[in-house]
Amino acid sequence: KMIHDDDVNNVLQKDGVDLIDLHTFENNTCTSIDEVKEKFGSASWATRIVYNERFGGVLIRQYPGSGNRMHYHSDADECWVILEGEWEWFIEGKGTQTVKENDIILVQRNTKHKITCIGNKPGIRFAITKPDVDHIYDE
Repeated sequence: KMIHDDDVNNVLQKDGVDLIDLHTFENNTCTSIDEVKEKFGSASWATRIVYNERFGGVLIRQYPGSGNRMHYHSDADECWVILEGEWEWFIEGKGTQTVKENDIILVQRNTKHKITCIGNKPGIRFAITKPDVDHIYDE
């Protein structure tokens, strides 16, 4: 059975993100990551930075052992910029790889992937894809 979910708030909640704020930093001309970190503190959090008719960008902080569930997007590619920490990325057809600060990852549409923060400190990634992208899960 395939589960479809294009509600970013619901997706992030089910992926274990404690604090989700889609509006405070949305579409500001300039966003300071330090200001975001100061506002949300040490929780796992997500905040949308960009949202328009072409793409959305969400900044996500999670603890080691956390990440997202195996899924794919039939309607868009997705990329991430790693800002802090280490992450383990499983990408269908590519296997598992470790990525770290300053790495940029691309997953093409219809490719299953799973992301997990690893190491001994929280990680922050900036996820960029189409707005309200459909997450498809095998459940």
